[in-house]
Amino acid sequence: MGSAASQPQPLSEKSYTAPARREPASAADLLASLSLRNGKAPASPAVTSDNISSWADAFEKNPKNKFAQTVVHKQDFLSALVSRKTLVNDQQVFNVKIPVENQLVANQKSSGRCWLFAMTNIARLAATQKYGLAEDFELSQSYLFFVDSLSKANYFLEQMLDLAEEPLDDRTVQYLMVAPENDGGQFQMAVNIVEQFGLVPQAIFPESFHSSNTSKLDGLLTSKLREYALELRSLHAAAMRSLADVQGKSRLEKKEIASQSARKRKEEQMEEVYRILAISLGTPPKPDDEFTWEYYDKDKKYHKLVTTPLKFYKEFVTASGGGDLTRKISLIHDPRNEFNKLYTVSRLGNVVGGDPVLYINTEIKNLKDVAITLLKQGTPVWFGCDVGKSSNSTLGVMDTALYDLDEAFSTRINLTKAERISTGDSAMTHAMVLTAVHLDDAGKPVRWRVENSWGPDACTKGYMLMSDDWFSEHVFQVVADRRQVPKELVKIFETDQDKATVLPPWDPMGALAVTK
Repeated sequence: MGSAASQPQPLSEKSYTAPARREPASAADLLASLSLRNGKAPASPAVTSDNISSWADAFEKNPKNKFAQTVVHKQDFLSALVSRKTLVNDQQVFNVKIPVENQLVANQKSSGRCWLFAMTNIARLAATQKYGLAEDFELSQSYLFFVDSLSKANYFLEQMLDLAEEPLDDRTVQYLMVAPENDGGQFQMAVNIVEQFGLVPQAIFPESFHSSNTSKLDGLLTSKLREYALELRSLHAAAMRSLADVQGKSRLEKKEIASQSARKRKEEQMEEVYRILAISLGTPPKPDDEFTWEYYDKDKKYHKLVTTPLKFYKEFVTASGGGDLTRKISLIHDPRNEFNKLYTVSRLGNVVGGDPVLYINTEIKNLKDVAITLLKQGTPVWFGCDVGKSSNSTLGVMDTALYDLDEAFSTRINLTKAERISTGDSAMTHAMVLTAVHLDDAGKPVRWRVENSWGPDACTKGYMLMSDDWFSEHVFQVVADRRQVPKELVKIFETDQDKATVLPPWDPMGALAVTK
């Protein structure tokens, strides 16, 4: 894989309508305003007293501004500007729903493990239905957090070995140094973890303080990994100096020898990482080690299962109807880039040797159509979005019309989706699960029901309502089994992997779902 990122493309799909915006003044108008004959002073590059006087006069002359100031200045302005009309329209009523939802909504607490919770919420729902488990059954997100943190540390250090000869201020090196250890992830990263390490019930590896409150542990590991990276770079450089006069070896071969030498120290560093994790989170079962799980089903009947994490994942979770995770495909909507093409992000991953994170970029209508197909079949849908935009967790609503900024500030946000991504205003920050959709008489989506992972006391008993306009503007990714994906897109995924467009590590499509 490896080609330059595509240039931004104009929006072409009929289903996507960019918000209205005021057109900028023409160059001719701007030049005319600078005419020396109009008697006006030229615009100043600084904020002057004259500017402030003029702006203040304009503010005072509009009585709407004074009323808005009275209402807003002593409270959160978003709370003051919630649209009553929008809340009345956004009812939790749907005509397409999966047969059964998780009754006990999981709680990621003060962690960024939403991507893992979304995946395990889908898997536990299938297992609960097939095996008649109690409603409080959960898979261990703490176990996945442990093995993901361990794998991420190893993945980062291997990246540092590969980049050991690049300057320390190289943009890629610096970007990877920003957050070598964090809670965030992508769907394919979750698949890579469970394929290598398996799954266990939460009763086998329950939550700890630091799995539910991850910032301090992440901070400790981040500092240690930066320290380790500098040490590995130093060891690699020393090894290369020692090999400088060795004959019969190419530079590439010498680099590999130097990396192997430094890798011995990396194993010692990884032992320290494991120790920190085990002290903070507990000691998890190894992927092939047997554990005994004793539990009651929903009818209070006793059961006992002796298995391993990998067998539990393959024989219990996958066989329950959750499907083969390796057969799932990620569809994204990134209007900056060309549609109907495969994309990946350089150096994005968490498991050395795991499958790469691949996306098919396509029209937003395709994401919606695939999600509707799955929901009609009774299948919940993993999706990624920018949850902080036009949303309120207390009200349990995500709607582009939720806040009426224009009423108070006489302005609104006019950035298009492509512009928000390009300027850093938006990226995928959170992963959740779709469980229902309401369709109008023409079969078009109106609103969606979303299972969150902020516990039953947040949102509407743990569930949110998402308007279809919000889906268009702020949803980036939908994951589906390839059997439910249009054939032409599946063909792109299966035949173009060696031709995937490689985006740089800092591209917004490499953002990890990490909202806490």
